[in-house]
Amino acid sequence: MAIGIDASRAFQEAPTGIGVYSTEVCRGLIADPPAPLVLYLNRRTPPRDAPELGPSSRWRPIPLPRGWTRLRLDWELRRRPPELIFIPAYRLPPGPVPRAVVTIHGVEHKLAPDAYPGAAARRVDDFVFDTLARAARVITPSETTKADLVHHYHADPRQITVIPHGVGSHFRPDPAPGAQSTTHPPLVDGPYLLAVGAHHQRKNIPFLVRSFARAFATAVDPPRLVVTNATGTVADHLERQARQAGVPLQLLPHVEGEALAQLYRGAVAACVPSLYEGFGLPALEAMACGTPVVAAEAGGVQEIAAGAALLVASSSEQEWAEALLRITQDGGLRAHLSSLGLARARDFTWPRSVLEHRRLLEHELELSRSPQRR
Repeated sequence: MAIGIDASRAFQEAPTGIGVYSTEVCRGLIADPPAPLVLYLNRRTPPRDAPELGPSSRWRPIPLPRGWTRLRLDWELRRRPPELIFIPAYRLPPGPVPRAVVTIHGVEHKLAPDAYPGAAARRVDDFVFDTLARAARVITPSETTKADLVHHYHADPRQITVIPHGVGSHFRPDPAPGAQSTTHPPLVDGPYLLAVGAHHQRKNIPFLVRSFARAFATAVDPPRLVVTNATGTVADHLERQARQAGVPLQLLPHVEGEALAQLYRGAVAACVPSLYEGFGLPALEAMACGTPVVAAEAGGVQEIAAGAALLVASSSEQEWAEALLRITQDGGLRAHLSSLGLARARDFTWPRSVLEHRRLLEHELELSRSPQRR
């Protein structure tokens, strides 16, 4: 018997925050498994960049183009149920499941509903209600998300364990010794403000563009605004908005690893204008690089930053414009926030996060084997 892990979001080519979390936790558990692992994949072959599995663990490729959790993973768990199942991203299969541990990353759909139009918010709502009803243990990355679940869903706080995310070792003030220089994406010429993530409405990048235009309306030589994860219709919309507002905008596709650390290190400041975040990984990555952070005063970013970022009301373009001007003009403030951010980021490592996950899974596995202790 073994611990099953939904690894469908791990080792992706262009991961979002949940993908980074899934990859780092899976990588750590593979290296030091609490029990034999079965890692379920929605692909035909195991990922090439994953660590080698131990002799008792195995990949279980079960690809299906649509409805993978609802149909393919559900069928697999009915046929060959592990002793314990770990779901790193919200959603349990609909059928009977073994004892389950599920990570709920945030309830942004509740607190930033405009970013979840139509049925999107209802779908996430259904996943959260179902997870709280059927999971033996829920993991959240922040006390903020735990409190949100208790407040909005009347969740039992005793069911929820907070395990913060970590930050990759390549996010540091200077390149790691021996790190290869990167030529992609290209380095940005001149001073720039950086926003990582334009792939979802809740990231609130159009608001940042408007605030930037207001801040530097009369500037002779303004900094550039650099935004990552901007492709397709999102990029087209932002480019039109920036042209109309006269904002010097540079859009980049997905950036990760040392290239992303390099972007953070070169920025005057990192901007996190999200309507809401359950955790706020870009803010943490920037702080680990010694980059000052300007962030919306909403959600888990406040908890993660813990006074080490310049926090601004999430709905006020004027306050954001003032903050952007201040961070670009006040070198003393930037140095102060850089120092505070570096100190704060040291509290968050993936080895520490993986260790807490491993201990929790070991405990839940013991409970699955001893029904009288549940």
